Amino acid sequence: ATAFVKNMHFDVCLMTGGGYEAEFGFSNGTDETATFQRTVIENSRKKILMMPNQKIGFKAFIKVCDANKFDTLITDWDAVEDELNKFEEAGVQVIIADKE
Repeated sequence: ATAFVKNMHFDVCLMTGGGYEAEFGFSNGTDETATFQRTVIENSRKKILMMPNQKIGFKAFIKVCDANKFDTLITDWDAVEDELNKFEEAGVQVIIADKE
């Protein structure tokens, strides 16, 4: 799959994973998944990350990329505000979904 997507270009990628922490970056559970995701990220013009609050400030096993590789983070209302502020300082637009 990774070899296949190396030859593609994406206007937008929507991605999720195991963790997203300001210093460590975006991470996931397996090397194969991380390698695939790195390729998609590198071949995408706009990169959007969708993460529930439980995965914000959490480090999964394998680092995929730095936190600032994403243009936008979409999360929910229970995400830790201090961590969200760090993403914004790194240039990531943060969108918080309403509870209702």
